[in-house]
Amino acid sequence: MLGPVHTIHFMESGAHTVLQQTERLEALYDLAVELSSQRSLDSVLHTALKQCLKLTDSQFGFVGFSDEKGKVLEVVATVGFELAPEFYQENRFIPLRPNIFSYVILNNKPIRTADARVDPRKVGQPTDHPPVQTFLGVPLRIDDKANGMIGVANRPSPYAPEHEQLLMTYAAQVAIVSRNRQLFEELEQANSSLEVMVAQRTAELEIAQDRLAEKAEQLRHLLQETVNVEEKERQRIALGIHDGVNQLIYGAMFELKSTRKRLESGNIEQAIGSTNSVEDILVQVEQETKRIIYDLRPPMLDTLGLVPTLRRYGKQYEQYTGIPCSVKVLGDIVRIDPRAEVNIYRVVQEALQNCAAHAAATTATVLIAFSPSTLKVTISDDGRGFDLDAIQSRYQDRLGLLGIEERAESLGGNLIVSSNPGIGTRIEMTVPIQAIQLTHDEVTHD
Repeated sequence: MLGPVHTIHFMESGAHTVLQQTERLEALYDLAVELSSQRSLDSVLHTALKQCLKLTDSQFGFVGFSDEKGKVLEVVATVGFELAPEFYQENRFIPLRPNIFSYVILNNKPIRTADARVDPRKVGQPTDHPPVQTFLGVPLRIDDKANGMIGVANRPSPYAPEHEQLLMTYAAQVAIVSRNRQLFEELEQANSSLEVMVAQRTAELEIAQDRLAEKAEQLRHLLQETVNVEEKERQRIALGIHDGVNQLIYGAMFELKSTRKRLESGNIEQAIGSTNSVEDILVQVEQETKRIIYDLRPPMLDTLGLVPTLRRYGKQYEQYTGIPCSVKVLGDIVRIDPRAEVNIYRVVQEALQNCAAHAAATTATVLIAFSPSTLKVTISDDGRGFDLDAIQSRYQDRLGLLGIEERAESLGGNLIVSSNPGIGTRIEMTVPIQAIQLTHDEVTHD
């Protein structure tokens, strides 16, 4: 009689176990489906935690992730009790040190306790935290490494091994989905950042393209103006030679013809006077030729360098314009690259000519400051000044400034122009230099 009774009991127990396993598999499947439908990591964690509480008949629980060094656990989701915002901000980071909760992370193993209040592994809990009695914690594993945990608490009766097994199964699913969702959010954030960067770069490229187009247009105007200036300069030189040198040469030729006739007639004294006149005329031809050559390129630049040439130009400028012009030097005078000397000379020349033509200034100053690696040239006047923004907006009016800017840029330097109506103008050019020390005679030559 006993045999059949035991057989029936065994069959009933086995059927109950199969039913439980089926229910758990269905619950696990339902959880996987629901988790896959969630769009954010936060919703994934809260949904999973709610299911864990339901299936283990727990009162409340939490999900936490550890930092990369495994020193701190951050609580990222709680279900079953409300926390004040201040409490959460103060206690959401839990140091990982030997206790009931940290055991899961530190040892990568689940833990159960029938009453956390009297468990010897407890270290106390924060003020205002609800009391924890029964507790079950399991690790969230990625590549067999615990990087977080799920903790559930306050089941009416102690947690059994099957609860631990069930929660471990859930934790494996949650870990995978959470990691995938985290990676997806990071990818979305990276894509968003990339889109912002692309948009910014596109805007920067459009601005750069507009600036290049503007620069090309400016250079086109500058090139045209340079051609016009060169043509005017050729015309001026041609007129200078025609009106100056040629007329003097014609005069010398006439005097030579007169000398020949006087010699043929035996009038020696008058012939000597004619030859003296020819000599005087040829001296004037030499001076006029030197002046024309100097205007094209001062020979002093090649022989003595920038400073003596600018000092001489300052004196000539004062004589021709009536505007007092002082040339001051700071630092040790050095010779620099000839190309740089020519461009700097032309910048000073252009600035002073603009001062004479437009500024109505009473004084002008050129300050040349040498340092071991740079040369700074400042041209200033006390004239009427001008509206720099208005000049910058008009191509034709800014061509002079544009030419000066191009010279500075061609030397690897920069140019700063300061001016306002009524306060004069200041042009400051700084260029890098490679110096060759001058001799004493070259430094003191004036």
